[in-house]
Amino acid sequence: MVFFAGLYAALLPARAQEPTSSGSRSPMLSIFKENYVTAGIPLNARPDWDTNDMTFQISIRYNAMQNIAGKDWNLFLGYTQLSVWDVFKPSNPFRSNIYMPGLYAYHPFRRDAYGVVNDLLLSLEHRSNGYDGATSRSIDCLAATYTHTFAGRFTAQVTGRFGIGSIYNDFSLEMFNRYQGYVNLGFCYHTPDRRFMATASVTPLFAGDIPANVQAEVAYRPDIGIAGAAGRDWFYIVARYHYGYDENQLDCAVPDVFLKHMVRFGLAVMPGRLSHKLCF
Repeated sequence: MVFFAGLYAALLPARAQEPTSSGSRSPMLSIFKENYVTAGIPLNARPDWDTNDMTFQISIRYNAMQNIAGKDWNLFLGYTQLSVWDVFKPSNPFRSNIYMPGLYAYHPFRRDAYGVVNDLLLSLEHRSNGYDGATSRSIDCLAATYTHTFAGRFTAQVTGRFGIGSIYNDFSLEMFNRYQGYVNLGFCYHTPDRRFMATASVTPLFAGDIPANVQAEVAYRPDIGIAGAAGRDWFYIVARYHYGYDENQLDCAVPDVFLKHMVRFGLAVMPGRLSHKLCF
């Protein structure tokens, strides 16, 4: 919690605002995807010290090149880390850490009074659990994400991706069939001022014992910020729902593991662009 507050304070003046005109420039270092810390209980097991957990996600970007050749293309490096922490168990072990560095190209196509209406995000991303040998899991993929906002209230997103996964340091498509998926669909209803947002993300799977990974979130921005007026623009109270194996890469190749079916509550810092917020 202390680390999350420190990250918030460090990036507060460097939030990537939604550009209002072509050629607007973002700070060199800013928030990429949603940053959050939550804690909660399972819906498919009795809540206790072994099944309750805490999750947090840290996501930042370095804006390497902006408005390339005057064409409104932006190139940036991104780093995201998702951690699931069994904080209530003895010794407080981490169940899973997923490290996601990547190279991204972003292009907004059209804007209106509410901000960016539709945009495209191209990515080359690596996802790894940081282990070697029998417990090693990793994914390298190319992806294209298109996002469209309707009348400043409803946003829809589709992502197509393909690459190669690695299990036990051997290449395998099982990582995509059972864990990652080739397509992701995102939806968000939000008020024009984004005080309230309801978001869902669905990733169909083509192998294993569940049809899809599902994540959903309800977020509300309170009237008072923790760091003055700027904090009120992007500091949220959230309730999150998760179903699937995608919080722990190790589960993708292990049969009969405990299926994560969780509801969690916590705090979040939102990015300036809804298209990046929807990238679960």
